[in-house]
This record gives sequence, C-alpha cells and structure tokens, in this order.
Amino acid sequence: MRPSTGIPRPARITDPAESLFPTGEALLSAIRGHHIGPHPLTQIAYRFGQLHQQRLRGPACPRCPYRSELSRQADLWVVEHAPPPHPDAVLHSESLGTVIDRLAAQQVRAYHLLMTAEPSDPEVHAAWYRLAELIDDYTDLTTAVAHRARRLPRTPCP
Repeated sequence: MRPSTGIPRPARITDPAESLFPTGEALLSAIRGHHIGPHPLTQIAYRFGQLHQQRLRGPACPRCPYRSELSRQADLWVVEHAPPPHPDAVLHSESLGTVIDRLAAQQVRAYHLLMTAEPSDPEVHAAWYRLAELIDDYTDLTTAVAHRARRLPRTPCP
C-alpha cells in the first residue's frame, strides 16, 4: 500500500458510459457553442446546433443532406467505439445521430423561445421541459449502449 500524499486524486470511472459518451450537459454546451471539447460527438452536436440556428434565420430544407451526413458521422463513431451489443440487445428506434440532431433542434428552439417570448409563457416552459426529457432519454440510451443492452440502427445512406 502506498502512503498518502495528501493530494486528492480524481475518482476512477467505473461506469463505461461515463467515459465513452459525452454527458447530456456537454452536448448542450456544445450545441450552444460554449464549450465544444475534443469529443467527436460534441463537435457533431455543435455543427447540428449551427444548422438549426441557421434554420431559424431563413428557409432551409427539413432533411438537408448535411444533417444526414452529420447523423451518419455520429453513427459511424458509435460503430467504431461502442462495445458490440449483446445478442439479446433490443433495437432502439433511432440512431444516435438522429437523437443528437433532435436534441440540437430542441435546444435551439428552447433558447430562441426564452429570448423572444415572455419567460412565463407556457410554451417556453414546455420547450425546456421537452429538452430535459430528451437529455434524460439520451443519457438512458448511451448508458444502455455502453452496457451492451441496446442496439442502434444506422442512418441510411441517401
């Protein structure tokens, strides 16, 4: 046993989901452009956020090719880095890229409403509540994928 140096050491990460996927808070920060970080998924989230902000300012196609490409990049990252799913793992209805895209759209919408509507407006509350639900869903999904309990579909090629 080594003697204590008196310097606190960071806790060990024992949950694989904590080290594999960025947290929901990290994704939200990246979407807003506050702290993007080095993780490929936060960089993808940032680019989704930029796209959804552009959509607020002008017409854009609802399923533009760049959004699909970003989804595919996220899905490919999962295939390359996540542990293989257990043979009995349940298939999730959406790819992780699609989940991050939807989360970015909701983050941009909620922030826009907060800046343009009365904060007491029920629509503002509903938008932020929905964003919190999406973050919870993302956290549950990434935890299940890291523990091999969920399989993810991939974004189809055009």
